[in-house]
Amino acid sequence: MTDRDSIVDQSIFAGQQKNQTLQITNKGQQDLVVSGFTLQADTGWTLSNTSPMLFQAEGSPSATVKSNKTAFINMACKPTTAGETIAGTLTITSNAQNSPTKNIQVSCGPAVAP
Repeated sequence: MTDRDSIVDQSIFAGQQKNQTLQITNKGQQDLVVSGFTLQADTGWTLSNTSPMLFQAEGSPSATVKSNKTAFINMACKPTTAGETIAGTLTITSNAQNSPTKNIQVSCGPAVAP
């Protein structure tokens, strides 16, 4: 379902925002329907999407990813002080038979002084 199991970004300056994109690909024959996603993380992580809507490679945002199509969850991290690492877990719930609940570990830092 996703292009990776974790998002780790170690090269970031304190106070700098770094955008991250998680790709969700439906390799199945049936529609992949995302019922929701949540980000439980330290202060400094934000989601660009509103659950359960996914940004689509084609068309407007939707909670459904058609067969052989791709959608995205966009997020950003912004550590505020040098040495700070902000982390959390993005949990995606869907009708995927192989993994109806998918946890993605997110981490950003340690930030360095600009």
